[in-house]
Amino acid sequence: MARGASARRYAQAVFAIALEQGEPGRWLDDLALLSDAMANDDFANFLDAPQPTLSQKINLIEETLGDSVSRLALNLVSLLASRNSARLARSITESYQEMLDEYNGIERAEIVSAITLSDEQQQRIETMLKDIVGKNITATSRVEPHILGGFVARVGDKVIDGSTRTRLDDLRRQLAHGL
Repeated sequence: MARGASARRYAQAVFAIALEQGEPGRWLDDLALLSDAMANDDFANFLDAPQPTLSQKINLIEETLGDSVSRLALNLVSLLASRNSARLARSITESYQEMLDEYNGIERAEIVSAITLSDEQQQRIETMLKDIVGKNITATSRVEPHILGGFVARVGDKVIDGSTRTRLDDLRRQLAHGL
């Protein structure tokens, strides 16, 4: 819990800097690169280990990330490494993405369907979700055959369940209770 709150605080600070610089997109790119770098267990373990000196950690950061990210992003990962918290990079990136989406009036959605959706089907569902929540939607989709047909969409704390499985379950309950 504390690590999540800590990641959010870092993300808020980064977001404030990004807005001040007028480069929120650049920061998102930098944070994504930092998150990707932390996916390498050897790199992340070294930065989070208490044994290496801070200068050893900073040297590795410079060698690994060098010109790939901005100087401020290098400073951020160096700060995290100094606190043995480099693995927070992924959570910081996720929190930053949420803040940027909110700032841009975008809501993230997940669409689950029984089969792969065509681009047209996905677009129609996104349009419907946009009308429901009143915000622009960026959706990801995945397939889960157990829902049998239709789709289930999650947008923030809203769930729109148009799955065949749910309809069949509802019908079964109605029949069991004598309509």
